[in-house]
Amino acid sequence: MRRALFALAPALLAPYAVPDANAEPAFVPERAVIVGRVADGAWTDAATEARADQRAELAVVVVGRRGRQPVVLAPEGVAQVAIGGARRATERLEPQRARVRWSTVEPHGFRATPATTGVTSSYYSNVSVEPRTFGNWLGFDHIDYFEREVAAWGAPATISATVTSGELNAQQVPGLGTVRYKAEIDIDGTRLATPGLEATDTYGVLPRVHRVSIRRGDDFLGHLSAYLLVPEVFGSAGEGKNHQTDRFTGADCADVMVGAMRRMGRPLAYTNVAGLPAYTTVVARPAELDEHGVPGQPITGVREGDLIRIDYGGALRGHTPRSYDHVAALWEDRSDPAGPEKGGPDGKLDGFDLVIHMGHPRLIIEPLSQQSPATIDVLRWKK
Repeated sequence: MRRALFALAPALLAPYAVPDANAEPAFVPERAVIVGRVADGAWTDAATEARADQRAELAVVVVGRRGRQPVVLAPEGVAQVAIGGARRATERLEPQRARVRWSTVEPHGFRATPATTGVTSSYYSNVSVEPRTFGNWLGFDHIDYFEREVAAWGAPATISATVTSGELNAQQVPGLGTVRYKAEIDIDGTRLATPGLEATDTYGVLPRVHRVSIRRGDDFLGHLSAYLLVPEVFGSAGEGKNHQTDRFTGADCADVMVGAMRRMGRPLAYTNVAGLPAYTTVVARPAELDEHGVPGQPITGVREGDLIRIDYGGALRGHTPRSYDHVAALWEDRSDPAGPEKGGPDGKLDGFDLVIHMGHPRLIIEPLSQQSPATIDVLRWKK
C-alpha cells in the first residue's frame, strides 16, 4: 500500500510543479493593425496613397506581448513596420496560426432619412440649401457607412490595395479613388479586428481606419482623381487637418478642387466657387451654353485641368443666390463623334468634353452637356 501511494505522488503533485524559469513566455495578442506599402517602400500604418501605375499592398499584423516584451507578428515579407511613427522589427506570423478576413469600409452616397419625412434619401450637407436660408450653417451632417466583405475567412494576411466600391456609379473610373479597409484575424483562438464603421467622429470616419487612395497621376487631375468615391458633403468643413476634404471624408464642388491642389503642396485655404478667382487667372470670360452644351462662339485655349464655373440656366436659373452655382474641371478634350475629329480632341470647349465635378452623390466624370444650359467661365490655376 505504501509503495502504491509513493507511485501516485508524482501524478498528484504535477499541477503544483514549479514552472521552468527558462521557458519563454507565451505570446499574448492585443490588437490588429493594417499596414501598407507602395512599390518596395516601407510598411506603415499611415494611409496608403499610390499612383495607378504603382504596386500597392496591405498586410495585417498583430501587436502583442511576450511577458513584458512588446512583439509584432507579421506575415512573410513584412520584416519591419512603422506604427504610430515608430519603427518596429517583426517576428514571423506563421500562416497556420491565423485566419484572416478583409472588408472595405465605405460611405453610403446618400443619407438615409426617416420614413416619416416622405423623403427616401438626400445628399449630405452641413449648410442649408433652402433658398431663403441658403448657406446657413446647420452643423456637421452624419455620414453613414457600411462594411463589405472583399476576402472571406481564410484569406491571406497580405493582399493588393485596390479601390472598388459596393455603390459604384456608371461614371466611375475603375481602380481610382478612395476606400478604407478593415481586417479581422483569428490568432491562436483570439479574434481581433482593426477599426471599422464604428470608428467615426464629427467629421466622418477616423484616420485610424486604414485609407487607400489611388490616383491617376501626380498632376492636379491626378490628385483630383483620388477623391473619386468620396461622398459629396455640401459645405464641407473642419479645422486644420480635420477638414473633411483633407481627411477624404467628404467634399463639395469647390473644396475638392482646392483639396487636390493642397495634395500637390499648394497651401491654399478652402473657399467657395466665388472665391476661386483669387487662386486663378481667367482663360475664358462668361459665355452661354445651350441645352446641348454648344457655345454661341467657339471657346478656345482651354486646357485639361482648367476650372469651369457654372451658373445654371433653363429651369435651374437662379438655382442659388450666388453668381455661380457650381465648378467642374476639364478632364478630357473631346468632340462630336460625327465631326471631322471623330470624337477626338479639337481644342474647343463644348458639351462633348468630359468634366470631373462633385455631383450627387460623389465626384463623377461626364460630358459637359450634362451641366447645360448654363453660363460658364473658365479659370486656370496660377503657377
